[in-house]
Amino acid sequence: MKPTPDRLSLDTYPQVTDIAARFADVDMFRHLNNVAIGQFYEEVRFAIVARLREALPTDRGGRVTVVNVDTAYLREARYPGLVTVATGLAQRATRSFVLGQALFQNGVCFSAADTTLVYVENGAPAPLPAAFDDIFEGLALPSSSAAT
Repeated sequence: MKPTPDRLSLDTYPQVTDIAARFADVDMFRHLNNVAIGQFYEEVRFAIVARLREALPTDRGGRVTVVNVDTAYLREARYPGLVTVATGLAQRATRSFVLGQALFQNGVCFSAADTTLVYVENGAPAPLPAAFDDIFEGLALPSSSAAT
């Protein structure tokens, strides 16, 4: 993925979370390693999916699952320090949605990622529940799109 210029700006994202980098996140050069970078994204993504799960009617047995993650590594990030995880809804389709995220350190974007998630009921993709609408509205990126 090659992020658009707006995705490199922290001001673009409706949700921002700071996470402290840990010593365990670094390689021998004190750079945050790629596995750790994925975990920063996952930490915030999981919290959003948990909110979606709470909005589901209990009788539907639905779940949200990750089907693709596309990550761009733009520059090195270092330990120690805070990593700011910025998140927003980049795209919404009938059965899936894309969370757009970026990682910042000292206000500079060092990675961007798009994660495609699918809503599943009874083992098959199903239309996104209306219960997700309010959460998605609060997460929408300015450039987000919805499929019809």
